[in-house]
Amino acid sequence: MRRIFDYINDVTLRAYVKFQVFAEDEPVRLRSVLTSAALALAFFIPSLAQADITDHIVTVGAVALPILVGESARSKVTPTDPADEE
Repeated sequence: MRRIFDYINDVTLRAYVKFQVFAEDEPVRLRSVLTSAALALAFFIPSLAQADITDHIVTVGAVALPILVGESARSKVTPTDPADEE
């Protein structure tokens, strides 16, 4: 049982470190993904109560738009790592 908890702890720490590295390297992409996740929760959960397909289409559009805009903005932003500037 101890090995299972050690494995879960190891996986959790590795994921946390990877998330920190991703947040440092890709701040614009991270913000766009977090915005999309918040919009997905805000739009999709209430639209489950309705059978109308337009709500689902609007939800997909509202969630995809910040990701697309974030990718566009990411290409225009200078790198955060000083080693990339050389």
